[in-house]
Amino acid sequence: MTNDLASAAAQSLNRDPMVGLRLARVDGFEPAVALGTDELPAYLRRFTMLFADDATMRRGGIGRVTRAVNAQGEAVALKQLILPTRDEFDDDVAHEALVTKFKAAFREEYECHRALSGLKGFPRLYGWGEVDGVPAIVMEWVEGETLARLRPRLAVDDAGRLSPLVAARLGRDLFDLLCRMSLVGEGFVHRDISPANIMVRTARLPLDRQLAEGTFDLCLIDFGSSLALEPASAVAGTGGRESFTERYATLRRATVAYAPPEMLTDDIADLRVLRMSPAIDVYAAASTVYELIAGVAPYEVAPGTSGTSGSRKKTRDIASPYRLKMDTLPDYPVGAHAPGCDLTQLLRREPDVALAAAEQAQQLGLDPNSEDLRDALAFVDAQLFDVVMACLSCNQGDRPEPAAVEAALTTFCDHYAQNVGRSLRGEPLTPCPMDASGRVVRRAAMIGAASACGLVWAVVVVSAALLASGARATVAVGYISWSGTLPGIVAALALALPGMAGIAAGAMAHDRRTGFLHGVLALSACEVPVLIAVACTVFSQRAVASGFVAALIATYALVWFLLI
Repeated sequence: MTNDLASAAAQSLNRDPMVGLRLARVDGFEPAVALGTDELPAYLRRFTMLFADDATMRRGGIGRVTRAVNAQGEAVALKQLILPTRDEFDDDVAHEALVTKFKAAFREEYECHRALSGLKGFPRLYGWGEVDGVPAIVMEWVEGETLARLRPRLAVDDAGRLSPLVAARLGRDLFDLLCRMSLVGEGFVHRDISPANIMVRTARLPLDRQLAEGTFDLCLIDFGSSLALEPASAVAGTGGRESFTERYATLRRATVAYAPPEMLTDDIADLRVLRMSPAIDVYAAASTVYELIAGVAPYEVAPGTSGTSGSRKKTRDIASPYRLKMDTLPDYPVGAHAPGCDLTQLLRREPDVALAAAEQAQQLGLDPNSEDLRDALAFVDAQLFDVVMACLSCNQGDRPEPAAVEAALTTFCDHYAQNVGRSLRGEPLTPCPMDASGRVVRRAAMIGAASACGLVWAVVVVSAALLASGARATVAVGYISWSGTLPGIVAALALALPGMAGIAAGAMAHDRRTGFLHGVLALSACEVPVLIAVACTVFSQRAVASGFVAALIATYALVWFLLI
């Protein structure tokens, strides 16, 4: 039976049966999605017996990923934890503690991946188990190539530089993925974005079609350093649980060439807060786009350069990557349309740019290889370079939000041909606006709105309590009745407690959407008994009754707005 399955698996891999395939039985398999009792057996059959092709094995964080197939011929990725080797000086207790630490970090990677699994641009996750006693993750095998492998093929010159328009389109689609990570809970940070961890899928559309259409099917892989963000109150507090960053800092490392400075040191204040920010991914994604543009990462020396000018010289003088990125700025990128380029040869590899350039050159009677046309292209490209450089600030607060970068890159791509013509005619370019302080402005607006809401809520509660204080009221519920003067404190509590309960329930939730739902449910649950009590109460003055009901409605609406 096993030989038959192996033959089928080998056939799906276009290999000779039983050659180089390893039987991987996934024990204790846990599906990544909730399944009914009638669905579970078939799901387990799909993913508990796999045939792994070790020739495809590659390292990914603290695990190794192998392409495998099941009995139905479906390709999956099997990622197994790489257990730490035992040092000759380690005792049993120390080694076992290290193994436990690795297993916990690997499980956390799985949980982070599971939260993103349903989003476009992230590999689908199938489940968790053990292979030969080692923790393993079963997930989608992404057909395609990483940007690291594709860059030489996409390059338009010998320096490995891409067409700035293609680099901008890849950057736009990459920052779109960063925006999607904010849709889950409080958001996610990948923390190891690099060309090796960005894949261009080719299963649906081949690469040539994606190039022609100007959109790319990107997929982020390797969540070994990713982190689910916590509510701001949890991050700011000091009494909460120890953060995952602090517990597994030695296992959660970023790729140095693309990482921001806060990921390259353990000796700065507020490290936990700094490492729980989407600004980390903004820096790394911009570094990736920089490399696509310039052929080298921001702090690397380009081949054929002496490395004796600007920040390049300082790479030899500063041993610490953290100090290098904190104390120096990367050189302004030099793109493919730089002075001295062979524009005719370049445009043969840049069909979209060539079309825009030819159209504008024809209208103005310019030679396709003229210096004026090259200068116009370089002038337009500078917009892209400015966007990228704005993301490479060593200070998190100065980096723009992913949505702002994605919008700026979209504008650059959409208006590229138009801006080439504007540049040739000496007209102002269509700008690529990007508010680097957008996060601060929005946060200030939210705090201001919440403060105003809270102030109005307090005024309503106090005013209504003063209005009702001392009013004659009669309450009749069945055979039970009460008549007397209504104390102001009772009126204040009746108005304030539902809102306080709603805000408390919302604050205790793990993410914003759950917090909103829990808060509204608690608010409504406490508001209904108050409304029933008011309905059973007869006030001596109609104005008191009307004012109290209006205050109840107003406080409900204000708290609902606060929860949003």
